[in-house]
Amino acid sequence: MTPADLTCRLSSKKMSGFRRRVLAAMLQLVTISLARHPLSEADDHVAAPPPLGGAQPGLCGYGHTASCCPGWRNVSGLCQPLCRQSCVKGQCVGPDRCLCHAGYQGPRCDQDANECGLSARPCSQRCMNTHGSYRCFCEPGHALGVDGHDCTGHVTCASLRCQFGCHMDGRRGMVHCLCPPGLHLAPDNRTCEDVDECRRHASVCPPRWTCRNTFGSFVCVCRDGSVMGTLQGSVQCRDKDECVTGAHGCSRHARCINTDGSYTCQCLKAYAGNGRTCWARRAAQSPKPAKYFNYKLSKRTGTRRPSRPEVGNSFLPGAA
Repeated sequence: MTPADLTCRLSSKKMSGFRRRVLAAMLQLVTISLARHPLSEADDHVAAPPPLGGAQPGLCGYGHTASCCPGWRNVSGLCQPLCRQSCVKGQCVGPDRCLCHAGYQGPRCDQDANECGLSARPCSQRCMNTHGSYRCFCEPGHALGVDGHDCTGHVTCASLRCQFGCHMDGRRGMVHCLCPPGLHLAPDNRTCEDVDECRRHASVCPPRWTCRNTFGSFVCVCRDGSVMGTLQGSVQCRDKDECVTGAHGCSRHARCINTDGSYTCQCLKAYAGNGRTCWARRAAQSPKPAKYFNYKLSKRTGTRRPSRPEVGNSFLPGAA
């Protein structure tokens, strides 16, 4: 019963005095109750059932039954949260709520977190922010510790973490990394990079040899068209005769001609082509069919095409 219903009943003329007093008291109690507990906008909607205590996340109880809460869905018997926008660098842990991985932030975890700009700086000296992470650097004369965050003033070979080795200058107190022959120090002053001797020294190998770079060194090998052999007790590269070994691409109607480091192909006299592909030449036509055609044509037209007289053409008119 609402306060409006009570007011209507109090205004009724047929109501006795005792009933009026009872209804007036009830109206006063309802007014006091509403003043202490005002209605909110959410009271107009049906509240979601409370989640079951101790059960899996996202599971709500509906009387004697249980199902996934609003904002969750049933996936293979488990309630999984729904995020209308995907979590780029994170995981959906609740309805439209992402838990970002380390180094990322934002509602969708798609924004880089600048760790170097935090009040609690992660590096003791220099900090450089990277996408999703950061790197620590030290001032000159200091070395980065094993934890990757703190810098120490006592520089040793172990603190430099050189790839191969280091050199300590006792007089100056300087320590720097070293590289073996064939390698040089990389821009990070810690690792070593290969030196390409073939590019740096064009004539590092003798004639007929070609240079091939390896890590820290190089090797000389015979060029294409040459084979390795010994001559007068020394290893040399000599020409490889492809025509003798059969390692050529000439046609069977061509002749293989060996050259220094290569070979050429030449078609035989009865064939034409580029040497790798040869075809038979057409035979020259005999002049007798053409002469017979001219003779038959002169019989029909009464004219005779001039031709060079030949001895022994007894079939021509007037021939002796």
